[in-house]
Amino acid sequence: MEHALMELQFLLDFDGVLFNSNYEAYTVAQKAAEGRPGFRQDVSFNEFETFRSVVTDAWHYNRLYNIARGTILPSMLREIEPEEDDWAFASAFFAAREEITKDPDWPKVMPPYDFFFLIRPLLIAYPHRFAILSTRNVASIRQALAFHDADVIRVFGQEDIRRAGSKLAVAQEQNWLERGRWLIVYVDDMNSHLEPFEGMVHLPLHANWGYDHSDLSSLSHHQIFTIISSLLTLTEKQN
Repeated sequence: MEHALMELQFLLDFDGVLFNSNYEAYTVAQKAAEGRPGFRQDVSFNEFETFRSVVTDAWHYNRLYNIARGTILPSMLREIEPEEDDWAFASAFFAAREEITKDPDWPKVMPPYDFFFLIRPLLIAYPHRFAILSTRNVASIRQALAFHDADVIRVFGQEDIRRAGSKLAVAQEQNWLERGRWLIVYVDDMNSHLEPFEGMVHLPLHANWGYDHSDLSSLSHHQIFTIISSLLTLTEKQN
């Protein structure tokens, strides 16, 4: 079989696949805007949750909180380019997160999904087979993993995506898209993140438990875990 010669690699999104971070992100954004003239103080969690479903970078939150920017539909975020005040809010967002994460119990506001508890033993047993590819900053990902004794795999975060330009570009940098070399399984809850990988990796899998809408091709955490564990078993037997 062709695949027997390929290296198996699982790429996992973080927010919406491993951890439910909606409330954590809301807490951080609220702190970043708290008491600042010109920024909304009335953003509800439900409104934030709807907006966040299409957010791919922290600067997007400026378009929700900045009063002078006016109202923007979440669907319009893809069409706009960041400006100086957007980057300024992103800096405030990460400063707020850094402050909040000083509390060692911070990860408690970001509960793992059932999928994380299923996959955690495999992360620990086969760390070289897994990597996280996320729009979240690397430090907070590692802190959350460490809280659950699972900080054992490679992490590519927002810093890498900003530098390279996209999740796909990060994958290209790592040579994961090299034909005939890798068998890649990529799990993400955001359809817009999966679309660029269609035809580029063997199994782009849409998680139906995250933030984006699901359809007939979306898979449950049990289905995706079965795919991953089965491929791992076959690969390890071959080795």
